[in-house]
Amino acid sequence: MKKITALSALSAAALAIPSHSEVAPEDTTLSYRYSSYQEEEAPFERTFSGSLERYNIDVHQVGYRTPIADSWYLSSELQYESLSGASPTQTYKNDDGDSVLLMSGASIEEQRIDIKVAPKKYFKDGTAGGLLAYSTENDYESLAIGVDGSLEIFDKHTTLIGSMSLSNDTIKPTDANLSSARQEADGKKKSSFSIYEGVSQVINKYSVLQVGIGYTSLSGYLSDPYKFDDRRPGGREQLTLSAQHKQFMDVLDGAAILSSYRYYNDDWGVASHTIDVQWAQQFEISNYQIIATPLVRYYTQTKADFYSLKYSIANPLPADQLNSSDARLSAYGAITFGFTSEVKFSQWSMHFDWQQYYSREDLALFESSGDETPALVNFSTFTAGVDYKF
Repeated sequence: MKKITALSALSAAALAIPSHSEVAPEDTTLSYRYSSYQEEEAPFERTFSGSLERYNIDVHQVGYRTPIADSWYLSSELQYESLSGASPTQTYKNDDGDSVLLMSGASIEEQRIDIKVAPKKYFKDGTAGGLLAYSTENDYESLAIGVDGSLEIFDKHTTLIGSMSLSNDTIKPTDANLSSARQEADGKKKSSFSIYEGVSQVINKYSVLQVGIGYTSLSGYLSDPYKFDDRRPGGREQLTLSAQHKQFMDVLDGAAILSSYRYYNDDWGVASHTIDVQWAQQFEISNYQIIATPLVRYYTQTKADFYSLKYSIANPLPADQLNSSDARLSAYGAITFGFTSEVKFSQWSMHFDWQQYYSREDLALFESSGDETPALVNFSTFTAGVDYKF
């Protein structure tokens, strides 16, 4: 089933502040990235049954970007992802009042292929682009299309930004005969519509600010067929408000502080806050340009209205009642530490990134609960890659 993994979520966390006075790139670039995502094992003292092993994900990405006509540029990407490990199926309170985790009994083995093609047209005062994306894996298929654009006004000091996307997904659970939930989900559809509007403003020659608002509507089968007693609404309305600031400074060979804030709210009762700070430091050493960027991120959210740990085999879920014990719908907080780096020389560019993510219920700022949430995950990611410009 399509998983919005923390690895992909981190790589697409927030829209980057765009460059002003954009011009069509003239170089053809071939790139490769390898990413490794590793979750810590489930806590032994809180796991009632199943494997303690959690997800390990290896991702290979090949990208190709090239001019294709006057003022046109084409970006394309092929991604192969392999996943193994066990996943949480339910969290409930036992007779002692402790939170107990059920894990899937056998290690999951899945593969996923993503293909993306994104042409972009560069005009004198803006851009217009499109996106076609297809994803397929053992039990999920997704097709998405999108458009985006920018318009520079006021002597190119202000940029208006907009994007819109649609997706249509088909759910095909593995071993559908193993549970009624999987049988119910087999062949079901899920669709999404997203729109983003923003404005980027040059404050002065050292500072750029971007603010934006985003809206996403999800509909269809939104429950998780691999979890017990997981019954969610058939729709979800999501709203995001974001602000990003980039401040350049004359430190050594050049530096910048990148800071961002994102507020999220949906009609499931989940509200979240994300604060992100990065320091990008540039070094010029002989013919090499090095950009080193440490980062820290804090995230907190409230729980969904139907999140609960009260149902189990001994206390079954009533018919037609909404419920989920998915830790991602609980109240929790998370901290991420990381470091990204880029080394440029001649036509080559090398990339090395590392991030460590910690999440706990007592890190939440709001609705923090005394109940342990053993399905919350800690993980690390590592990415290495290379770009070559022709």
